[in-house]
Amino acid sequence: MLPRIRSLHPLRVARTALLALLFAAALPATAPAAPDAVALLERADGYRNFRGKPFAFDLGLTSIEPGESERSFRLRAEILDPHTSLVSYIGPATERGKALLMNGSNLWFYSPSSSKPIRITPQQRLLGEASNGDVASTDFSGDYTPVWLASESVDGVACQKLELTAKPGTLATYQKLHLWLRSDDARPVKADFFAPSGKLLKTAYYRRYEPVAAAGGKPQLTEIEIVSAAGEDKRTLMRYENFSLAPLAPERFSLGNLGKSR
Repeated sequence: MLPRIRSLHPLRVARTALLALLFAAALPATAPAAPDAVALLERADGYRNFRGKPFAFDLGLTSIEPGESERSFRLRAEILDPHTSLVSYIGPATERGKALLMNGSNLWFYSPSSSKPIRITPQQRLLGEASNGDVASTDFSGDYTPVWLASESVDGVACQKLELTAKPGTLATYQKLHLWLRSDDARPVKADFFAPSGKLLKTAYYRRYEPVAAAGGKPQLTEIEIVSAAGEDKRTLMRYENFSLAPLAPERFSLGNLGKSR
């Protein structure tokens, strides 16, 4: 005798189907692919340089500290390529004639009062919270390996957060930094800079972008505010202007000509 087959009640079938749907909905959805960190960083660098073309600009530095008079430097920077630059001191008069030369993996400082240039590090302070490397380099992509961390909001602006780690053998100013880029166009918004120990050193806010004729009217970064981790009352303003694209003679960036070209 064949066993009796029980038919399932329609309500039980419906309930089972509903439970299956609810269970499927509770499963985590497939996460979207993380943004391409390398491509994002290359786009971000386009606001700080001219994508491989030699260029020059004027830079004003102003240091603001409690209980101290404001100090200001005026500099002229010439960028041959991401690892070759010459920064000349224009003012004040007491600083005129000094220069910074970045040439490959070396950074040099020249002063008319010295017999020869001396090698320095990009981490050394130039003025206030601005280091030599902050001024001499305009390229993150060549010095750092980026990794995407998260999508976050900074002051109401949707951003992509990257972690940048110094590439071996480069003249990177920092061992690690976190960089927030605007989600819609990859403009730098904010950066946290860390010591090798992991301690936060300072935070940079990329305050202003303006159309620049040398960039075909496209916006370029024109103002950065650097704030010390020791307190927001210690800050340094960096203002960029007078951008120009022009051929630059490679011999101008040689160590032998450093003092002669002032």
